[in-house]
Amino acid sequence: MDKICVYTCVTGNYDALHEVEVKEKGVDYLLFTNDKTLTSKTWQVIYIENEGLDNQRLSRKIKMLGHPIIDENYDVSVWMDASVIFQKSVKDFVNTFLKHNSFAAFLHHARDCIYDEAMICIKKKKDKKENILKQIAFLKEENYPAHYGLCEMTVFIKRHHDPIVRQTMQMWFDMLCRFSKRDQLSFMYCVYKTGLKIDYIPLNVWDNDWFKCVPHRPKQTLDTCRIYFGEDINFDPMLDLQPLYQKTDEDTYAIEATIAADTNCIEIEVTDVPCMAYRDLKIKGIKPTTTYYFNTITFQDKTIFYNASGLIKLVGEFKKGQRFSFQINLQSLTDNEKYQLIEYLSIKKIEADDRKKEFDKLVAETKKIGQELENIVNSKSWKLTKPLRKLTEKKQK
Repeated sequence: MDKICVYTCVTGNYDALHEVEVKEKGVDYLLFTNDKTLTSKTWQVIYIENEGLDNQRLSRKIKMLGHPIIDENYDVSVWMDASVIFQKSVKDFVNTFLKHNSFAAFLHHARDCIYDEAMICIKKKKDKKENILKQIAFLKEENYPAHYGLCEMTVFIKRHHDPIVRQTMQMWFDMLCRFSKRDQLSFMYCVYKTGLKIDYIPLNVWDNDWFKCVPHRPKQTLDTCRIYFGEDINFDPMLDLQPLYQKTDEDTYAIEATIAADTNCIEIEVTDVPCMAYRDLKIKGIKPTTTYYFNTITFQDKTIFYNASGLIKLVGEFKKGQRFSFQINLQSLTDNEKYQLIEYLSIKKIEADDRKKEFDKLVAETKKIGQELENIVNSKSWKLTKPLRKLTEKKQK
């Protein structure tokens, strides 16, 4: 019988530690961290050193290469980001999805191409633009094909002793150190080079019955705001979102910006704001005709950004060189409010799925009736009785 461990890594201040809700017999839970103050009631805490790496790459090193403790004591390892909490049996998860190969992962729910993902990462400022463009140039030199596939690397399973798995993981980490810190931009290239066979998990990594994902820990102060002028990624300068501390309200943030190009659309993305309530939005210097809000929900009398980023879209006629200011008040929810919000969103998702099922059922029934009518019209009996129908219509007149 395989010896199984679940492992994760918490470095710096990016993720809060979530305790294991139900510990499964025969499964060990390993937490690697460089935070010597971190303790846990449910995880076996293993302290690690940075070894010259920044916090994010240190976490990725554990994610990709594992650790001697894993190599020496286990046959199968299940990586999960620290934002994940398993709700069902880990053993069943492994036995269900790691069937034919030595590696299992989720397909990306929105894209199937590293090049497309790279453009999204550039626009969303997930890493330095020059790092991503350097990586894309390398992939093109290697004749790496578009739409080769894309995986969500939030959770994956591996038989880490398999030589091809080890080779792929080492190449993956080498790519991360050489190019972008965004691991999804490297993984499928490594698979392409080593020939690693994957058992693809046919589920949405963010919405399934096996585990739930909780928000990353929001930063104590906001660092950045991103502004996009139109759709061209060349016009997306990152601006510092400086706190405007006022005696009456220290949760107000403001920036000033200059419009980079003539456009009818300005997008303001406030980053690192999961589960933060906002109010008192003020735009000065320009007059948008319409303002749209994305990734927001009204809950318990608060308007909340429920995703990692809040997006505000301004529509109007804007000219290059115009100066404008943006100001917003942001307050983080309490932990209790966050869990209530997550539960509420889960219920709404179930209700939406039920409505979609009813709609799909209605569409299917309508198509069936249409097909039956078409079969009747095209049948021999319908054609043979056509003169009789005409005679009946004349008598009725």
